[in-house]
Amino acid sequence: MPDDRLWRDTNGRLTFDLPHVTAADYPSICKALAVAFALMPGTRLIAGLDQMFRDYRLGEQILGLEWDIRRGFLLVARTPNADPLVREIADWLSRSQWAGTDKPV
Repeated sequence: MPDDRLWRDTNGRLTFDLPHVTAADYPSICKALAVAFALMPGTRLIAGLDQMFRDYRLGEQILGLEWDIRRGFLLVARTPNADPLVREIADWLSRSQWAGTDKPV
């Protein structure tokens, strides 16, 4: 897994990014992750012109699947106990069709 894609945001939440992912890819990534990891939507989808986000749950673990025009796709651990799940999903994503080569945004 590309460890340089894993980092902590200003709130200390473990985050994984794929900056080259487009807005058009966001729904298919979310669906694939929900199926592959048995994630259940935890909030409704918020979608605007330059960002989209929705929280998902697996038991007590909560994570955010986000996209914005500057950073691309983000996977964010909303709860500290979701860190291992974020690492597992990041590993899966790094081997997925969306892993691709980073392109400037």
